Amino acid sequence: MNKFLTINKNILLGLSLIVCLILISMIIFKNYFNNNKIIEISSMPSVDIINPKFTINNKNKKIYVKASKGNFIDKDLILLEENVYFESSDFKIYSDSVTFNRKDETANSKTKSKFESKGTMIISEGFKIKNQGDIIFFDGETSLILN
Repeated sequence: MNKFLTINKNILLGLSLIVCLILISMIIFKNYFNNNKIIEISSMPSVDIINPKFTINNKNKKIYVKASKGNFIDKDLILLEENVYFESSDFKIYSDSVTFNRKDETANSKTKSKFESKGTMIISEGFKIKNQGDIIFFDGETSLILN
C-alpha cells in the first residue's frame, strides 16, 4: 500500500507541476496578446472608408467624388474628409469636409471650398450640389475670380 501512495504522490506532483506551467504560460500569452491588441486598436484610425470613391451620374456627364477618408452617418449619408474633391469634364470642387448623400446623389459642405472651371474660380465658405450636379449653390462669403 505504501508503494501505491508513493506512486500516486509522484503522479499528483507531476500533474500539479504541468497544470502550474500551463497556467503560467496562459497568463504570459494572455498579457502579450492583450498588450498587442491595445496597441493595434489605439493605432487604428476611426475611419469607416479609406479613399472612398463615388460617382454622381448626371444626365450629361459623370461627376467623380473622391476623398482620403469617410465615415457613415447613416446608410445613405457619408461624411467625407481630407482632400475631398468633385471632378467632371467641366469643373472641379475642392473641400476638406463634405456630407455626401449616396441615394440622392447630393452633397453639401460648410467648410472652405474652391470651385474651378475654365476661366472661373469661386472660393466660398461651403456649397451644395443638387439635382445630381445640375445645380451648385455657394454658401457664405464667396469670391468670384474670372480670367
